[in-house]
Amino acid sequence: MSKQLITIIFFLVTITTVTAQQKAEKVELIDMVRDLILTKKVDSNIKQVWWLPSEYWRIALSDSPNVGEEIILDIENQLKGYSLFSVVNSDISPFGGFKIRDATITIVNNNAILTPLTQEEIPADIKELINLLRPTLASMAGQLGEQMIFYVFKNNLEDGTTAISPYNKGKLVVKVNDTDFIYRLPIDAMVGKKTCPEDQEQLNGNWEYCPWHGVELIYKN
Repeated sequence: MSKQLITIIFFLVTITTVTAQQKAEKVELIDMVRDLILTKKVDSNIKQVWWLPSEYWRIALSDSPNVGEEIILDIENQLKGYSLFSVVNSDISPFGGFKIRDATITIVNNNAILTPLTQEEIPADIKELINLLRPTLASMAGQLGEQMIFYVFKNNLEDGTTAISPYNKGKLVVKVNDTDFIYRLPIDAMVGKKTCPEDQEQLNGNWEYCPWHGVELIYKN
């Protein structure tokens, strides 16, 4: 996997749609990216969490003529059983620079509290992927990209269930120090849209009822 491939991955944030799993007929990449990046700013401190699930890579790359199925499968296999997050915790100086602060990250999934792998526990191929991501993110986000710290979590719980997935139900809480970042699951962009029978407006597939008309939303073929 080359640096060029990683660049392709991140510059595919365009109005691209691809066929996805049954929960959505298509996933718009730009909507998925919006759902996966959460940012909070308090006074001069900015915190950001970017969840990079394995599903992201297939959606980003499936329509690219420069990337074949073999490369997509290779990325998916590398990340199988793991979840990748990037975290920013920095203070903005009065002159526009950033000062990175220590960040402690944990994930709360229902009653399970997950901690990231240590550097010694992270597989070598995932370390390679992370090292290739760093310069691309820096070129995209400038100083903010340079503040990103990557964390790797194991996906599977002891009972064999998947702890971290954009298709799970409920919520996923990423705690960065004393700040909670909440992902409502399943991720909106990956769920099929529902239609209001009153005015045929397409709405969030996670909603049961139209917030304006109070009627039950339906899936419409």
